[in-house]
Amino acid sequence: MSSSDTSIQETTRGYSLPMRLIHWVMAVLILYVIIVGILMGNDFKIGKHYDYHRATGFLLLFLVMLRIIISRLSKPPVPKHVGEAGLRQMAAKIVHLLLYIGLIIQPLLGWYATNTWGVAKIPFFFGTTLPRIAEKNREFGNQLLEYHGWLGILITILVITHIGAALMHQFVVKDNLIKRMIKT
Repeated sequence: MSSSDTSIQETTRGYSLPMRLIHWVMAVLILYVIIVGILMGNDFKIGKHYDYHRATGFLLLFLVMLRIIISRLSKPPVPKHVGEAGLRQMAAKIVHLLLYIGLIIQPLLGWYATNTWGVAKIPFFFGTTLPRIAEKNREFGNQLLEYHGWLGILITILVITHIGAALMHQFVVKDNLIKRMIKT
């Protein structure tokens, strides 16, 4: 294989299987918590989905942390177009960074706000609960839940931006970017 063949192969290499799995599981879970969060914010009675929303948010926190660790330990794919416009690259980095920050802060804020509002033990999966981390103060809890809602809106905007950019790459730039998150 010549060096030019190697460089072509390097620039078209996709993400590792663990990174792709985490990405798509997170995508589904984020969609779920956004939809349930919108329903909760609009006073829809959604029964057990309150608990599932909280548990899924905490699961997302775990997956974000796992994704960060795996990305630091593995070799990321070389960008498809190394010479891509600097502004687009910077925008992509900012959106990804803000998504990570939001997906770390949001479940922690939700946990704290829910405890402060008055829910002592938040159900998690397999019959476990998250421990209480704050004392009840319903007025403060309402304020924190409002911040949680606003952060949810920001995360939703970032997710829509992320999806829009991926679709732009796929159908306008036509660089098959989405393929890198589907196969190695």
